[in-house]
Amino acid sequence: MFILKFIYRFFKFIFLEICSFFIKFILAIFLLGFIVAIFLKNNSKDIEKGSYLTIKLSNEYKENLSITPLDFKELPTTFYGLLRKIEYSKNDSNIDGIILLTDNNKLNRAQIAELGEVLKDFKKSNKKVYSYGANLDNNSFLISTYATESIMPPSASTTVNITGYNATMPYYKNIAEKVGVNFNVIHVGDYKTYGENFTHDHMTPQLKEDLDRVLNGSYNIFVQRVVKNLNMNLDTINSKILNGDLMGESSKSLKNDKLISNLSFYENFKKKKKIEKIVEIEDYEIKTKNYDNKIAIVYADGEINYNEENGIDSSKIYPEKMITLLKRAEEDKNVKGIVLRVNSPGGSALASDIIYNYIKEIKKPVYISVGNMAASGGYYISSAGKKIFANKESIVGSIGVVSLIPNFEKLSEKVGINFEEVSKGKYSDLYSLIAPMTEEKKEKIYNENLNVYKEFLNVVSTNRKIPLNELETIAQGKIWLGTEGVNNHLVDNIGGINDTIDALAKDLKLEKYCVVEVAYKEKMDDFFNAKIPFLGKASFFSLENLKNMNKEIKNNDLFYKPLMLFFF
Repeated sequence: MFILKFIYRFFKFIFLEICSFFIKFILAIFLLGFIVAIFLKNNSKDIEKGSYLTIKLSNEYKENLSITPLDFKELPTTFYGLLRKIEYSKNDSNIDGIILLTDNNKLNRAQIAELGEVLKDFKKSNKKVYSYGANLDNNSFLISTYATESIMPPSASTTVNITGYNATMPYYKNIAEKVGVNFNVIHVGDYKTYGENFTHDHMTPQLKEDLDRVLNGSYNIFVQRVVKNLNMNLDTINSKILNGDLMGESSKSLKNDKLISNLSFYENFKKKKKIEKIVEIEDYEIKTKNYDNKIAIVYADGEINYNEENGIDSSKIYPEKMITLLKRAEEDKNVKGIVLRVNSPGGSALASDIIYNYIKEIKKPVYISVGNMAASGGYYISSAGKKIFANKESIVGSIGVVSLIPNFEKLSEKVGINFEEVSKGKYSDLYSLIAPMTEEKKEKIYNENLNVYKEFLNVVSTNRKIPLNELETIAQGKIWLGTEGVNNHLVDNIGGINDTIDALAKDLKLEKYCVVEVAYKEKMDDFFNAKIPFLGKASFFSLENLKNMNKEIKNNDLFYKPLMLFFF
């Protein structure tokens, strides 16, 4: 017995020592990061005269702002922060221009439109905007057209792929049936086509019609912007694109077609332009004036979920998270109005309704700025705003409801699994993954979805002042571009986040004000419960587990090891 107890304590001691090493190692990394961050912050150099700001479009300029308990560095530059820095640098005598590095551009078309407007304003100060990239697709080419000069390397290995549009969607019905999986998709709205690729082996006429209209409209906006920025003939550029003349080409062909300004390698370009002092936009600090009057930006970015998962996931929208952010802006007496920046394809109907109702109760005016998309639940929460602004290419609408329920009955038979059920009550197996989906069950789910759809219609009809019979023609799950949204009254004005802020300030009659971005502060326990790639949830390091371990340690002779004393 003594030997077993000794072995138990010995291995427990080894285990705790290993845990101690890893925890101390992690804490040392964070401490080192904190010291480095403080050092860099205190040793940041002043911007020298003649400097150029570089913007790497391969960097991700997010439309959300989260702070973890272990964030020691400056807040990341958001997309709005990027626009703000460019606007500020316009009047900075030490900044001579901007260099856009367009390779691996991560901006969507709506963001490019907003960035383009800010760059156009920047150039009015007689400062230069250069774009440089070795590979151009539609989006990177479009942003290059806003530059004073666009440059590419004079190499045949550069790539140019500028085309019309193409949308490819995989359809899984046949392969799903082969493996024994069936999908039941119950939707309200003929154009609410989410999930059709699980129940069809080809694209439905409704989806094809919707996609063709939206993609065609987006393409036309793209070409019109290129024509305007480069002062070209519409028929000429349209012909080159649609005939494939700009696909699989190199920089030299683009230069011959006068679609870029010059050919040069990057270092040679800098020497020729006498650009010696370069500052990355992330390192460029701006000094903003603080006024009593504030306009707050709150971000609603990502899929809308009802239940918040353990761990940090800033790319999703949850009621608790949104209410926390909105409440902070609402309770700040200096905040006179709120701009809700929405980028969401939708998600949970219940979560959307909770967020919508909270926004409606806010006494301060809430204006909506649609980024890339406010569809389905994203538009549901947007309809709570006093005014809705969207870019021309933004996607809005998709007013409809859909349920997708998979069935694994045949798969279970194929792999030899037999499910036995004991149930009581009609429809108790309504959402079963192995019980047959009868027509009666489908009708039950459809009626439930229909009630949600009617609620959706009433919400939009009331807030947007659109008669129900008229709204029904633009609902049905149809998606619309921002330009179409203005025509059918789903959107008030075309404009980006700056236009939304300006309109709100004007309506509030604010002459002097500052704009603040409301950051979501993550909890320490959420941080330790975050999912680690390839390893899953780091549950060992959760506070709850550490507390439990501490209780266990106190009951044996390892109590005085310094590991646990550090935490408690």
